[in-house]
Amino acid sequence: MNRRHQVVALVGALVLVGAGATAWANRPPAPLPPLAVETLAPPTGIDLPVHVVAGGDDGAAFSLDSPTSGTVMSANILTLQLADLPVLSSLGVFWTPLSADFPSLEAYTEVQRRRPEEAQVGGDLVIEHSALGAAVRKDLAMTSGMTITQWAVEHDGYLYLVEWMHRPDDDTWRPTVEAMIASWRWS
Repeated sequence: MNRRHQVVALVGALVLVGAGATAWANRPPAPLPPLAVETLAPPTGIDLPVHVVAGGDDGAAFSLDSPTSGTVMSANILTLQLADLPVLSSLGVFWTPLSADFPSLEAYTEVQRRRPEEAQVGGDLVIEHSALGAAVRKDLAMTSGMTITQWAVEHDGYLYLVEWMHRPDDDTWRPTVEAMIASWRWS
């Protein structure tokens, strides 16, 4: 009888250890620290003579002013070429409805914060208030040697990625890009 009690106690202990290990493995991730908050203070006096309207009748429409008419539109991507080689700078906008892949700006940002190497995030993420709304700004270090400064924002059921491609050591176009973002209007 003593042996049976020992076996029952051992089985019970193993069940508890297994349940504890499962609970430990399935625990929610530790909370992330809050992001710094900034407000975009765009420069004035930058000439943006071209008004660009993009998006569609599905509620994803927006507009912004640009220094160039060099736009390329395809489906849900807008590209504005700012400078050709050797400088190479452009502003792109990608938008997609929120879905299982991108359920919210918060979920998109959390993945990038928890796996910065996979997301190619270089530096700190910042919440930046501008004409876009409350966007999450970050720099992505691309394998091509380029940097993409990305503003991710959620608006009316869509996730928008506003991306400025530039060389990592060249901020020549930053004032223009910030003025373009300040001209943004949701249609």
